Amino acid sequence: MIRLVLAILITTTWPLGLAAEELKLDFSQTKVGNLPKDFSAGFLGRDDPQNPAKWQITETKTPSSLAKENSGNSNLSNHFALKQTSSSFSRGGSPICLFEGEEFRDLDFTVRVRIDGGAFKQLAGIVFRAKDSENFHALMIDAIEKKVMLIKVDEGKQVSTWNTLKEVSISKNEWHTLRVVYKSNQFTCTHNGANINAGSFSDSEQSKGKVGFITFGDTTASFARPKITYKPQIILAQRLIDSIKTKWERVENVQIFARADESEPLRAVGSLAPEQLGEKASEVTEGVIKTTQFGYAKENKTVTVTAPVRDRNGEPVAALKVKMRRFRGQTKKASIVRTMPIVKHIESRMRDVKDLFK
Repeated sequence: MIRLVLAILITTTWPLGLAAEELKLDFSQTKVGNLPKDFSAGFLGRDDPQNPAKWQITETKTPSSLAKENSGNSNLSNHFALKQTSSSFSRGGSPICLFEGEEFRDLDFTVRVRIDGGAFKQLAGIVFRAKDSENFHALMIDAIEKKVMLIKVDEGKQVSTWNTLKEVSISKNEWHTLRVVYKSNQFTCTHNGANINAGSFSDSEQSKGKVGFITFGDTTASFARPKITYKPQIILAQRLIDSIKTKWERVENVQIFARADESEPLRAVGSLAPEQLGEKASEVTEGVIKTTQFGYAKENKTVTVTAPVRDRNGEPVAALKVKMRRFRGQTKKASIVRTMPIVKHIESRMRDVKDLFK
């Protein structure tokens, strides 16, 4: 299986101007010849059924993790890479390998790429903001045409293309570094540390997506040292929790319970206590949504109210559990009255339950 090295929170400012986390995809824990866990192999176009695309881990000489982006084949050592090993002149499209472990919004994605072969095509690169193998952006190097390409594919069709106008130094069997930095709808792309155009690109249609790798036609290529620096996505449910903590000072704990799909159990998708995220709802909390009746529990100095949360159509779709310090003589009715402004605060920010997960 693949080992994902998740670093601690980076406190320095990174290219996106945000405190972020770093994710390194380490291929060394996958057996040579296998596709790493959390990766999927797809295809854009028509593959060769007699010689289909094959993504697998290989052991080869790669640049060290400290090598500069334009280091080429200097400072090489034995390491592991992900390679598309199948070469077929009958292939009519692009093999694509996507990392399924996370979807990213703002990110800094860097990968070492080496084109290993191809009689007719020598094109390979990185995929980002991908929904699937038919909806994505890709930054690729072309060792035959000596250019860098940026493309966007929508519903299986290439809808935009940008190419470097002048020849770029791109060699087969040499490591190159591709990098994309994405913030909101603006992104910049570099090849071996050099920006591939004077400014930045813009696209507001695809706001988040997966990352991965791509080749074209009969190209074989290797990918090593992938690194992703990103701002973790905070869904609306948790953003609402954070705002509740600021507005209601006497609240000791708040949890929002919801399910993205009817087949899933009801779980805590927002909480003041991070360790409670993902916690399965109790029967009482389940009952609050089913019956729309409030749950109530009284302790020495606190009360806990569980209230239904409704969508724009008035349907109960989630539950809010609030633990608050109580006043002397505070009744169940008074506790519910104190909870309702928090319920309304949540309902005002959502149309349906899916909004809580965005």
